[in-house]
Amino acid sequence: MAFDAETAGKYDEWFRSPKGKYADAMEKELFLRLAHPVRGQTLLDVGCGTGHNLEFFRQIGLQATGVDASEPMLGIASSKLGLEANVSLGRAESLGFKDRSFDIVALITVLEFSPDPAAALSEAARVAREEVYLGVLNKASLLGITRRLKGRFRQSIYNQARFFTIWELERMVSRELGGYPHTWQSALLLPLGWHARCHRLERLLSFRRNPLGAFLGVCIRRPGF
Repeated sequence: MAFDAETAGKYDEWFRSPKGKYADAMEKELFLRLAHPVRGQTLLDVGCGTGHNLEFFRQIGLQATGVDASEPMLGIASSKLGLEANVSLGRAESLGFKDRSFDIVALITVLEFSPDPAAALSEAARVAREEVYLGVLNKASLLGITRRLKGRFRQSIYNQARFFTIWELERMVSRELGGYPHTWQSALLLPLGWHARCHRLERLLSFRRNPLGAFLGVCIRRPGF
């Protein structure tokens, strides 16, 4: 699905809230722990949205390119990044790049909103030279269950999302990519409102192969890397 102008305008508000800042920091640390990016590598941010993660990727020295299906989202990304913006309109299921064009291809909260997650994964693997990183909302987590329940009573972007368990993701990777090796961890097991009081406990539970974390990170490596 492509996010409309109203959704695009509200997207970054979440990252400015205390809960959003905390979740964002944990999710970015999960990426660093699993993907082990090296300064100078090229990265394609599929579903780059307003450029929030593009800013982070560039801060850590990656040559980052973004693609998104939403023109309003890309408009915000271009305004935010200015001359540094390297973004284009496109869909995760049909990427307009040659095979092995980027060292890393990242899909962060993209499969959840894709009409064909398997095709999006296959396309990411096609244009990735070394690895594909998936950041996915976990169906089996407390936060995932809460979001779906709330969606029954009020309008929410998560009503349009398809959450995954780690087992569903692993089956998809096996089915679509065969022998590609992968590693995974999760983060954010406790309610986000507890972060100020339970930060140490949260870190103790996170960054492990725990199937109940709210955010799943999966790093898929092309054989030979």
